[in-house]
Amino acid sequence: MEKERYIVVLDDQQKNSLRKVENELEVTITSSEFLSSENRSYEVIDNENGVLYKNLGILVVENMDEAQLKSAVKNDSNPIVYFEKEREFFSADELSIINELKKQSAEIAGKITELEKYIINKPLPQKPLVEMEWGLKALGLESSLYTGKGVDICILDTGLELSHPDFSGREIEGKSFISGEDWNRDPNGHGTHCAGVAAGNIRLDNGKRYGVAKDANLKIAKVLSDAGKGTTSSVIDAIDWAITKKFRILSLSLASVVKLNELPSPLFETVGARALENNCLIIAAAGNDSSRPSIPKPVSSPANAASIMSVAAIDGQMKVAKFSNAGLNPTTGGCINICAPGVDIISSYPKNAKNKSSDYYAMSGTSMAAPHVSGLAALFMEQFPEKSAKEIWELIETKAKPIEGLKYRDIGSGLIQA
Repeated sequence: MEKERYIVVLDDQQKNSLRKVENELEVTITSSEFLSSENRSYEVIDNENGVLYKNLGILVVENMDEAQLKSAVKNDSNPIVYFEKEREFFSADELSIINELKKQSAEIAGKITELEKYIINKPLPQKPLVEMEWGLKALGLESSLYTGKGVDICILDTGLELSHPDFSGREIEGKSFISGEDWNRDPNGHGTHCAGVAAGNIRLDNGKRYGVAKDANLKIAKVLSDAGKGTTSSVIDAIDWAITKKFRILSLSLASVVKLNELPSPLFETVGARALENNCLIIAAAGNDSSRPSIPKPVSSPANAASIMSVAAIDGQMKVAKFSNAGLNPTTGGCINICAPGVDIISSYPKNAKNKSSDYYAMSGTSMAAPHVSGLAALFMEQFPEKSAKEIWELIETKAKPIEGLKYRDIGSGLIQA
């Protein structure tokens, strides 16, 4: 039987309430405080056992009776206030979209393959004209005195290639939430690229700076598999772990498509709000489903939750990236908060991933925009250690620079500035 998981939001974690849930759903609930490297959530959850992520008040269970869950939500005396089926998430980079299109559109398979080859084999600029990559120049980082020192940035992605020369000497903490796959290897490359944007430093091949917060404490949560796919429960598990560890910034370059007029999930609105209450800022990619200028698409999940900072992508000409999603339904949820560089972004990359022969690679996507914001948040947190996560969010938006000719729905408060 295929596993089908449900993510359940509780408004009460008292013993009596949990016992009531256990009796109703016929499961044994294990609190996340009892999870460890020898006792992972994906090894606990089955037909008879669920895991409660204590920092979030969220329960993950398997193969439940949906009618029973609906009845529990309607019952005011029951602590269950919301549930939804587990979603699939994908890394939010341009290449991921191409892979999906290949499966869905046999008629244009030839054109997609041609474009895919171009993106994968696109050469890096050989003669750098400036001392830092274009994205960092756009942020005004050349005048910043801060490096993110002492601030924890957690990258929730495909892991990190710890053998990469730019990270091999750093003290990096990590944990895998994907069964059978290690956090300190990254055959996919996406996570290593995002980690480099947020907290990398100088390219070894030409001495050019590519990372925003070089002295931040880099933390890694592997929530996407080596194939670039993950689920709601792995993301929730990692967020709960990160809050327990008191990490200040969570960077999510992942997305799950939502439909036009679809309301944001109360699940991630709850997660984002409880993270902020714990002084933790979640920053997420807006998603890459658009085909601009004709067809903008709504902000993906989890970025469409009001309590999670949503990041759009711009290119080097200060135009909205053709793939970047838009705040089409701000009244019902799913707006853009901020924008950052997300086209032709060069960063660290595993040398052997996807037949690459370099330690650096150019990628495009809101995946690349989100860690720019995460790195910048670390600079602000270093500068203003007394400010809360909510205040840092407000500061990022206040300091952002509007871009002439671009709409609020596409870039929010504007381009982030150091």
